[in-house]
Amino acid sequence: MIKSKVFLLIIFILIPFNNLHADNAKKPESIALCQTCHGSQLQGNKDLNAPSIAGLSQWYSYRQLKNYKDGIRGIDPEDVFGQTMRLSIINMSNSELEALATYISNMTAKKQAVTIKGNIGTGKFVFDHCMSCHGEFGEGDKTIGAPRLTGQSDWYLYQQLINFQKGIRGDHPEDLYGKQMRDTALMFSDQMYKDVVNYIATTGLTADKK
Repeated sequence: MIKSKVFLLIIFILIPFNNLHADNAKKPESIALCQTCHGSQLQGNKDLNAPSIAGLSQWYSYRQLKNYKDGIRGIDPEDVFGQTMRLSIINMSNSELEALATYISNMTAKKQAVTIKGNIGTGKFVFDHCMSCHGEFGEGDKTIGAPRLTGQSDWYLYQQLINFQKGIRGDHPEDLYGKQMRDTALMFSDQMYKDVVNYIATTGLTADKK
């Protein structure tokens, strides 16, 4: 009887450690490189121009990582931070990038601070043009390659709209989704970009991760 209790005690002690080992096995070593800029919880760091990436859809993260690696994104001379991203992952294999994207998608997204002011009414007008691809609540749509917008840093969304407008992003012939975004971005002004990202950040839009 005593031996049985000792055996059960050993089992209960070992189970948590085995689970911990399993969790660590799923954690890519290269995630430490991401955390250097994006933060320990991948919550983002505006000072380093590193957006929140925790909870991003696996398919979208992988596509963007591949775009950086393949020179579809992050090669424009004006895209200094994009070049940094590209250099960070350029030597990783596709399987490593896929593992990173999977790990990122399973992280819990952190609430982002509102940093950009804008006109809510104009923001809603612009967002109505976003809904056809990104969804009524900014939840994204994998079937057409449109990522989730809700929960993303407003300053990052604004910067990317500027990049699309200037052709810093979305100008590569192989970036079909980026080309669509660039065409849309050209319809609006810089101030309207601020209005729409403020609308997304402040109106309580919520969406389940796709």
